[in-house]
Amino acid sequence: MDQDQRGLSPQSSKSSSHQNQVSRSKEFQLDFFIQKKFTSDDFKSILEETQQKYSIKSIYVSQKNEIPELEGLAFTIDDPVENKMNAKCDAVLHILQSFQEKCKQQINIILLIPEGIVSFLIGSKGSQLAKIIEETNAKITVNQPIANYSPRTVKIVGDLSTINCAIRAITKKMQERGISQEDYKKVPEALNPQKVNSKAKLIFQSSAVDYIMKNKNEVENKYHVQIKAKDSNDIKLTQKCKLKRDDKIVQLQGSLSNVQDALSSLIRRVAEHQKKQELEIKIVMPASYASKLIGAKGCQIRDLATKSKGAQIKVLSDKDETDHDYNCIVQIAGNLQNKQDASKLILQQIECFKNGGPIMDSGKFLNDENQISQLSNNYDDFNKIKRQKSSSISERNSRSRSQSRRKHKHQRKRSIEKRSVSSSYSKRRERTNVLSTKMIISNEVMHILERYDKLREYKERFNVDTQAEDSRRNSESYLRLKGKLKDCLIVIEEILNEQQKILRK
Repeated sequence: MDQDQRGLSPQSSKSSSHQNQVSRSKEFQLDFFIQKKFTSDDFKSILEETQQKYSIKSIYVSQKNEIPELEGLAFTIDDPVENKMNAKCDAVLHILQSFQEKCKQQINIILLIPEGIVSFLIGSKGSQLAKIIEETNAKITVNQPIANYSPRTVKIVGDLSTINCAIRAITKKMQERGISQEDYKKVPEALNPQKVNSKAKLIFQSSAVDYIMKNKNEVENKYHVQIKAKDSNDIKLTQKCKLKRDDKIVQLQGSLSNVQDALSSLIRRVAEHQKKQELEIKIVMPASYASKLIGAKGCQIRDLATKSKGAQIKVLSDKDETDHDYNCIVQIAGNLQNKQDASKLILQQIECFKNGGPIMDSGKFLNDENQISQLSNNYDDFNKIKRQKSSSISERNSRSRSQSRRKHKHQRKRSIEKRSVSSSYSKRRERTNVLSTKMIISNEVMHILERYDKLREYKERFNVDTQAEDSRRNSESYLRLKGKLKDCLIVIEEILNEQQKILRK
């Protein structure tokens, strides 16, 4: 197994009964590492001056705590006397202030803690660490362990007062539990596929699942695993991972190595059974692991594709999905061998994440300039962690609101279109009600209309344009009328009345 694929073994932790018997101290040394770009040439003199100012028994450069392949200096503040922790924290703040004055830039520091206290500091699903971040407003990252390096690195970023508050909050939590020599001796161990128990859930078409369940006894006996068909309601999937109608879920349980071998055998058997039909491989994975499996800018998933010799791997998950109760789907495509190799690697990565994450080769990833290669358990900044438990709910509510807005927007658009159609129809109706015609009247009637200014009166009263044409024939004249049909008819009636008066005379 490659070194960067190793993970923390659950067997490395001691039992609770053993831990209760271990003697723990409330007073312990504080170990730090500061990168070279933040230090100055008079590093040792600053430590000596701080030691005298705060009456600390010992502040010294610790070469054994220097992080592999990361330039910087490690130092230790140690004083076994009771109630000295506040003085130690004050001493750290003074050292950081001295460095910041000289380098004239915002600095960050790496706190080194014993491996045995990491799980306590993080808490269940990161709750303990999230609370510290909420209280201090600092960005705190508990990084992955480094090979052949026993302390665990905790990177703290912020202004000086924020860093100071974070250090005090962390040391206070460590004091509540106490630290023993066993905590310092504990080292991260590589993931052991033969000892780690794994439950792999996969999605196949119903015909493939029926075939697997029909022949499961042979696979179970050969690879010492348990195969079960799971109901789709037993697994919560994110919005992006809806199952198809003929999809069913199969669970393989056993040691990681046995599950990997059994899955590889099942993929081959089902592919041979289906023959011409393309076999889809879908692995169910906790949604919170999606970003870890993809890696920074896709570096991790590209590495898996390369190691599986060209498999196409796609993670189907909602963006920023961090709810631990939900699952996403990892889809694998390629030839038979690609699918088998990629499936093994992905199962190994999932178990690696469950048991603490990979062990890093060096400390290069702690450098700000090399964040792309960092594969740490990244406990994000305060705002993101505060929303961690409710993120999926807010995501779904947001999607619901978005869908509602789109629906209302569509309805408004339809309403506007209807009004527009109605308006255009009304305009067409208005245009069709406009009358433009010619009327032949006698010259006597035309003379009376012009004499008494009747044409202007019709324009003002009925809004009908009347215009006498110059072309006249014998005793008749042409009169052009233009206006609404109803109004034109009234004007015509008025003109005919005038004509009747003349005839009566």
